[in-house]
Amino acid sequence: CAWCHGSAGEGTSFGPDLNGPLDGGAYTHFMLATGRMPLADPTVSAVQAPPRYDPSDIQAIVRHVETFGGTGPGVPTPSPAAGDLAEGAELYLNHCAACHSSTGVGGALTSGEVVPDLDGVSPVVVAEAMLVGPGCPNTSPTCGPGEGAMPRFDFDEHSVNSILRYVEYLQRPDDEGGAPIGRVGPVAEGAVALGLGVVALLLVARWIGTRTGEHR
Repeated sequence: CAWCHGSAGEGTSFGPDLNGPLDGGAYTHFMLATGRMPLADPTVSAVQAPPRYDPSDIQAIVRHVETFGGTGPGVPTPSPAAGDLAEGAELYLNHCAACHSSTGVGGALTSGEVVPDLDGVSPVVVAEAMLVGPGCPNTSPTCGPGEGAMPRFDFDEHSVNSILRYVEYLQRPDDEGGAPIGRVGPVAEGAVALGLGVVALLLVARWIGTRTGEHR
């Protein structure tokens, strides 16, 4: 970490400082837990990937970064069960669905940014994303322009827990209507219906052809 962030978290031209308003532990944990850090090349953009460290190593790094005295958010301890599912659904659809989709499967933005899938993402990581966002408050090439694709949200604890409860529901929804088909909406459902319809028409056409041949 020190090659880019400095031995005391003071930052360099390749990485932001970790001893100021950016990081109080949550930012470091988010970057490591989502595999965005470390980077093999500091000139490329950080993207979500499998974590490169096991959870105990991540916790050890976070505890060390916390000694730098950064004033940013600390690692949260959310409680999704304390949230309200209906309120979480409303907040998610108003603030999150435009990028992460209404089913949490993610996608691509017109800017070229890739929005990650929320399936399997822990409540702590989702809460950290809302607290710190994946952007940085400086022009480091590691962070990309501006504040990153995801903004920081000033939600109170209850709202955060409600969103997390709804995200957990999206990860394990009640598929009362049948097979989920990827939960990407009517496009997949229409494709399946079209495929079944074409097969049915072919079978009917074959049956008609067979019956016609019998009566010649």
